Amino acid sequence: MGSASQANIRLTSLKKTLATTLAPRVLLPAIKKTYKQIEKNWKNHMGPFMSILQEHIGAMKKEELTSHQSQLTAFFLEALDFRAQHSENDLEEVGKTENCIIDCLVAMVVKLSEVTFRPLFFKLFDWAKTEDAPKDRLLTFYNLADCIAEKLKGLFTLFAGHLVKPFADTLDQVNISKTDEAFFDSENDPEKCCLLLQFILNCLYKIFLFDTQHFISKERAGALMMPLVDQLENRLGGEEKFQERVTKHLIPCIAQFSVAMADDSLWKPLNYQILLKTRDSSPKVRFAALITVLALAEKLKENYIVLLPESIPFLAELMEDECEEVEHQCQKTIQQLETVLGEPLQSYF
Repeated sequence: MGSASQANIRLTSLKKTLATTLAPRVLLPAIKKTYKQIEKNWKNHMGPFMSILQEHIGAMKKEELTSHQSQLTAFFLEALDFRAQHSENDLEEVGKTENCIIDCLVAMVVKLSEVTFRPLFFKLFDWAKTEDAPKDRLLTFYNLADCIAEKLKGLFTLFAGHLVKPFADTLDQVNISKTDEAFFDSENDPEKCCLLLQFILNCLYKIFLFDTQHFISKERAGALMMPLVDQLENRLGGEEKFQERVTKHLIPCIAQFSVAMADDSLWKPLNYQILLKTRDSSPKVRFAALITVLALAEKLKENYIVLLPESIPFLAELMEDECEEVEHQCQKTIQQLETVLGEPLQSYF
């Protein structure tokens, strides 16, 4: 065995010993002090460092966590400012480091009860939303919300109601078809906005996916519907980014949104607003809207039949679209709709 791999084994063993044998009253002050040093020279160091705390939190007894929660919260509020303090650094590098901090915080979150998590959630929410807070904190908070939603699943809907309006507002604020104002006051504003959008869409998707409590009321559906559907026109980041975002994040989110609605009186306006995007002047937007219609039908299955009469005139127009790609996709969409609904659609045209 080489000396490097021996050193690695010893290092791993030392990290485990630190994480699992030291008492929180000894380790936590040392973590706080060491963080200040590591934060200055963070590349390659933050991951191994945070993994010690993560393992320590995992090994903490319930009563230890309760008595040290405020100390840990104070530490995380400092550590979560990492992105804002490195706002001009490489986004990907900063993101990797931030994820190490978030993974560690999530390890604490999963050990908390609803009663102890609630004040922490609102403290983090206020930290990100206070008037003079740097905008980069929103990136951190929405990244964190997405990670917590993935871990807590259906339980996250107990807190997610407070995110509906901020999500809806932010979706509009980063939609370049609605505003030409930069959201982040930095050179890489488009890249940051694309990332922010990704975090929001992914978090909403998980909220819709894991919802078992009828989270999407009429009011919440109304608040989110247009900000989400209008993203079909948001060409932020250029063509490639737009297509990737629509395919991987936006369409799955809108389709799952329809499932969470579970109400045909809400499906109708959603379907209609998507159909209106098939009349956009951009063939890219028309194409994306067509794919979204199909994704909706695939989720709603036979329930989509009530939305068909409204959809047919739009599909008929697209069958003669001036863009060959859109026309071809329309024919494909009709064939796939027939498969989903189990009946021929020819009689509707």
